[in-house]
Amino acid sequence: MTSRAPPVDKARIIRDAGGNAYLEGGDGAVSAAGLNGVLALAIASAPTGITVADPSLPDCPLVFINPAFTQLTGYPPEEVLGRNCRFLQGRGTEKESVRALRLAIAGGKPITLEFTNHRRDGRRFVNELRMAPVMDEKGQLVAYIGIQHDVTARKRAEREAIKARRAAERANQEKSDFLAFMSHEVRTPLHGVMGTLALLLDTALDAEQRAYAETAQRCGATLLHTVNELLDLSRIEAGKLGIHSDPFSLADIVKDVLDLLAPAAAEKGIELSASLDHLLPGQLVGDPSRIRQVLINLTDNAVKFTHRGSVELRIAALPDGHVGFAVTDTGIGIPPKLRQSLFTRFAQADPAGEQIGSGLGLAICKRLVALMGGQIAVDSTPGRGSTFFFDLPLAHVPESGTPPPRIAPQPVVVQPLAGAHGRILLAEDGKANQLVAAAILRKAGYTVELARDGAEAAAAAESSDYDLILMDIRMPLMDGYAATRAIRAVPGPRGRVPIIAMTASVMPGDSERCTAAGMDGHLAKPLGKVELLAAVQRVLDARPRRPRVPIPEAEPGATAPLLDRETLEELRAAVGPGRLPRLISVFTAETKERVRRMHAMTDPVRIEDEAHSLKAAAATFGAIALRDAARALEDACQGGQPEEWRRILDLLPGLADRSIAAFPLARAEVRAKQDREQKGR
Repeated sequence: MTSRAPPVDKARIIRDAGGNAYLEGGDGAVSAAGLNGVLALAIASAPTGITVADPSLPDCPLVFINPAFTQLTGYPPEEVLGRNCRFLQGRGTEKESVRALRLAIAGGKPITLEFTNHRRDGRRFVNELRMAPVMDEKGQLVAYIGIQHDVTARKRAEREAIKARRAAERANQEKSDFLAFMSHEVRTPLHGVMGTLALLLDTALDAEQRAYAETAQRCGATLLHTVNELLDLSRIEAGKLGIHSDPFSLADIVKDVLDLLAPAAAEKGIELSASLDHLLPGQLVGDPSRIRQVLINLTDNAVKFTHRGSVELRIAALPDGHVGFAVTDTGIGIPPKLRQSLFTRFAQADPAGEQIGSGLGLAICKRLVALMGGQIAVDSTPGRGSTFFFDLPLAHVPESGTPPPRIAPQPVVVQPLAGAHGRILLAEDGKANQLVAAAILRKAGYTVELARDGAEAAAAAESSDYDLILMDIRMPLMDGYAATRAIRAVPGPRGRVPIIAMTASVMPGDSERCTAAGMDGHLAKPLGKVELLAAVQRVLDARPRRPRVPIPEAEPGATAPLLDRETLEELRAAVGPGRLPRLISVFTAETKERVRRMHAMTDPVRIEDEAHSLKAAAATFGAIALRDAARALEDACQGGQPEEWRRILDLLPGLADRSIAAFPLARAEVRAKQDREQKGR
């Protein structure tokens, strides 16, 4: 009669006088040899090592192992049974794991842990041990059962994954460092290039020279656009470009896009317009800057590849609650084979092969739309036009009205008033950028003083009154953040002077860091002339409570200096060694000729134009008295004061001669001429 195997939860191990092991259950004692049924076959066939240890024997030895344990460790049963399992331990076995195992055995508690064991041939493996106590029906501990898995391959994969993740983190950090380098070290000299070209185009140039300068300016703008696209794409791929959620006016965004691209469309004779669904609210909730970026990119492409006809921006409320945006043009269209790779990086879908742009714009659009929870697609017919459309899940702002049904571009050109007044401190350590920004501001009529590092800027702000401080961020000795905090700590009105950051860094969080330091705004280099003057004008116009600081040279009884040597030294440093004498010679010749022409004129409009040019040139070269006289002459012509402009015009030749004579080069030439005359006698 075959014995029935006892239930495991009611079994316990007993031994006879000969040391033979038995399992005892509810039906009496059954020899282990009698377990040739299903249970014995299951244990023998298990792919994981199974052991049983007897705590009633000295040192809790192993009294049972299955074949998988032998295969796992390489130890045959005769070398295992009767021994404590610690023989698997050795050099490299984690002491913390061994300690945890001993505590679990001492407390009669189950435990799962991973630690290093050794095979019979000395090779190491990582053993995942699941050990549990076996209790009899009285709750007495009778055995420990252990299940072992070789997880060496898994642990190796985990280590490789950790290694790969760390390498990826290092790569991301290197990418971030590269982004910071690109944003500052590339944009900073580009700021100087673009600003210098803007100043050059403000001077008298012949047709050939102007064409060259305008070509360089367009190339610089293209380079800046490409740098910005690379930075955006890198930030997106690094997961460092955040999407904000703020209420915004839909009509304002559309008008911004149309106003920006209206000049390009008008130049090609293209009609540019927008239509908005009456079911849309006046305001939505989303990221206005990123939506504007996508619309500008799509509309710019439409204008670029449309040679006649129209470009229309349409926005509608979709049935699923999303907002749909579409940019439709009557341009050259896109062939089907090019549409397949249209939204990938560096792909350019110009069938004419003109290779316009970097091929990044549409890839950035796709990623931005995806980050905002939408999708983008294109429908196009070659020769008839294209429609780019995307949808976004934008919440409606209740009771915000409705947008206008049609919007047409109304370009607004910012024209700073001639003779603008205000005292500005420019904190900038780059010589070229000093020259560009100072020249732009001085030509507009502002008084500009320079600080070459943050410490100098903080000291100047504490000791003098300024209407505005333009603060570079990366400067020696003390950076812009520290300088701003130092200025904000100054008591009284001087500590509340408006401060605008001028920095080539456009990394995420830069604007927030500027605000946290106490700055009132953030301008990214490179800056165009109109953009810089508009920012300055906005700040000065927004401060009606504090009287404007008087310009030093306008104090009663004070005489403006003929020459500002600091401005001249700035110009010398900016243009490089040996070049200033030639520039001064050109300036003096042009000034003499301009004054001669003005004296022969009777039309105040023509005199005003010449006076404006003289004012700008004199400001660039630091001829302060001549600059002020030209400004007064310009104001008198504008104000219809013939007696006053005639009086200034009569005094102008003598002042111009004295100003020219004040230049060191001019004095040296006079002395040389006198020496030659003396030798001739």
